[in-house]
Amino acid sequence: YIHALRNSSLDDSAMAEDDIERLRNPLEEEVTLNDPDERYAVDLYISLTDGDTSDESYTKARDAYHRHPNHSEILSLHSVKRKISDITGITSIIHDMCPNICHAYTGPLADLDNCQICGEPRRDDSGRPRLQFHTYPFGPQVQARYRSPKAAEEMHYLGREMEFVAERIRASGRLSQFDDICYGADVWEEYERGAIGPNDTLAILSMDGAQLYKNKESNCWIYIWILVNVSPLKRYKKAYIIPGAIIPGPGKPKLADSYIFPGLQHFIALQREGLTIWDASTSATFISRPYLLLATADAVGAPAFHGGVGHHGRRGCREGCIRIGRRKPDGSHYYAACLKPHGYAVEGCTHEDVDPANINYSTEEQLLESMKYLVASTNATEYQRRRLETGYTRPSIFWGMTRRSSLLRLFPGDIMHLLGLNIPDLFIHLWRGLFYCDTDLGDNKNTWEWVVLVGDVWKLLGKEIGEARRFFPGSFDRPPRNPAEKINSGYKCWEFIHLFYGILPGFLHGILPDLYWRHFCKLVTAARIIFQPKVHRTQLEFACHLLRQFSYEYEIIYVRRKISRLHFVPQCMHGLGHLSPSTIRIGPLPLSCQFPIERTIGDLGAELRQPSNPFANLAKRALRRAQVNGLKAMVPDLAPDKSIVSAIMPSQDLGDGYYLLHPRDTRVHLATPAETDAIMAFFTHIENHGVDSTNITRWARLRLPNGHVARTAWKEKANATTREARNVK
Repeated sequence: YIHALRNSSLDDSAMAEDDIERLRNPLEEEVTLNDPDERYAVDLYISLTDGDTSDESYTKARDAYHRHPNHSEILSLHSVKRKISDITGITSIIHDMCPNICHAYTGPLADLDNCQICGEPRRDDSGRPRLQFHTYPFGPQVQARYRSPKAAEEMHYLGREMEFVAERIRASGRLSQFDDICYGADVWEEYERGAIGPNDTLAILSMDGAQLYKNKESNCWIYIWILVNVSPLKRYKKAYIIPGAIIPGPGKPKLADSYIFPGLQHFIALQREGLTIWDASTSATFISRPYLLLATADAVGAPAFHGGVGHHGRRGCREGCIRIGRRKPDGSHYYAACLKPHGYAVEGCTHEDVDPANINYSTEEQLLESMKYLVASTNATEYQRRRLETGYTRPSIFWGMTRRSSLLRLFPGDIMHLLGLNIPDLFIHLWRGLFYCDTDLGDNKNTWEWVVLVGDVWKLLGKEIGEARRFFPGSFDRPPRNPAEKINSGYKCWEFIHLFYGILPGFLHGILPDLYWRHFCKLVTAARIIFQPKVHRTQLEFACHLLRQFSYEYEIIYVRRKISRLHFVPQCMHGLGHLSPSTIRIGPLPLSCQFPIERTIGDLGAELRQPSNPFANLAKRALRRAQVNGLKAMVPDLAPDKSIVSAIMPSQDLGDGYYLLHPRDTRVHLATPAETDAIMAFFTHIENHGVDSTNITRWARLRLPNGHVARTAWKEKANATTREARNVK
């Protein structure tokens, strides 16, 4: 697959000849929908097939319209789909695959008639493919984003921002604050040496698995492209996410390279030939060469990208770190313990103590030598030994791509899983005493002084956390439910984040022994810094210092150099040491984590309306998403910007992004003494303000510049179950 990628050409892809021609010679005009009947059909299709509605809704609405005596002829469902496909140029590439999900018939396997792994035939008795998957080419979706002046201007964000970053670096030598991915050294260093140009398209590839139905085997794999060229304020919204491929399940692909090959082949062909783009904002044509900045996945899916052994291996770090893990005697699972246990003599793991903050990265040259060493194995035994030594199972398919970040920097960690799920799960299990106690190696739960969340204490804590729900404004999305009742019932990542890094330090004060509570607070402080979408360098240095202390002290107070407790140090504890350096390298980490792919999976999964064949239905919904997003970029008035305030309800612009919103008093209200004091205190610095503090008209809500809406006690107290939204800084 690597060799096939290096010679990629659009002519070798499975794209139709007309689509390739359009990709190489795009239309040089804005899209107009002047025919009122066609425009009506497109509007109807977009509105009636969005979200959880089906194609049948369009047909029913069209039939109802045609029953009107003075109706015009409206495009059929098939015709309107064809119209949108023709306008956008966005289609899917379909490839055959093994019915047992082993591999796809792509690249060097394209001409096979039977699966190389399980032997199942590719086609049924009638000659039809038994199973197929869809890939959505990157190029047409990017071209669509330049076909209107508005969308093209959005794509120019990166070029403008890179010039700003370069000026700041030339002026002061380094950045004092990291506001976006392009503030990371990996981007601006490539920009400075000319590897990335102002017209190039920077992309993040993100992949994850999904279970479509809770009580049914329905696993599948999805990957998407994220356009770094767009401002982070819009980049992660579903209208800007580019679907990459839908890989049916329910099994896990045994040869993942065969499934991501078509998308990468197309991407690399565009790198080699250049993507021709007509820019509606300048009425000019230019060549853009796509650049792959990051390839992200969770810990389970990451080995499919980087070819590593996974997080349980001797070298389990995906970020190019050469740290070696430690395993228990007679065990095969390696743990990220930095401190050598007492009396420890397991072969290959007896290295001395390691400073958690001392992270040594491999080099490209060392990686290449490791790959040569691995592939030169002459038998299975030698391969297993070299696999253990190098930490790799195979060369990554991304060796076939040249315009990308270094392979040692291409696969970053993911704070959504690391800080949002893995770390909270680790500590809550410790504090509840649910961790496995290795009595065979001498451990005893009676010595676990940190186990405090048990019995009535855990139930009462859960009840209080559940009751705190109403103090989370709606802008906080999912407030934590009662963990004593719901933590094993689909507790969401955002619930863990709000619980663990938000309110739990306060709730655990006086419950968790002081030594462990103070240790926990160091993690919380650092995590709150890392989770910021914009972070100052001094804050980052402070977070790095706290995480170094936290990781070292964790092994001192929890593990205590005991062999029996090595499993207390999973790979996620090592991942904490990468957070601050990674922020300097790729910018604020929330901007490169797995939240977008998780949301895409949720959005597309919610649109399924064909339980008998969910994978085919999902592929169709992804294609519709790609085409409609492209069409809306081409014709922005198909998705007009929502007004900040309602055009029909009372509101008042206060300036600087603040708006008073309905409801409001229908008559003048006499202020209370407390209200009078507050009003006059606010106006004391303004001379001759002329404010009458005795008669006021109350408004129920205030829209803040960040888009959040605060409420007043006047209306909020009327409903005791309303989530409170009147605490505003």
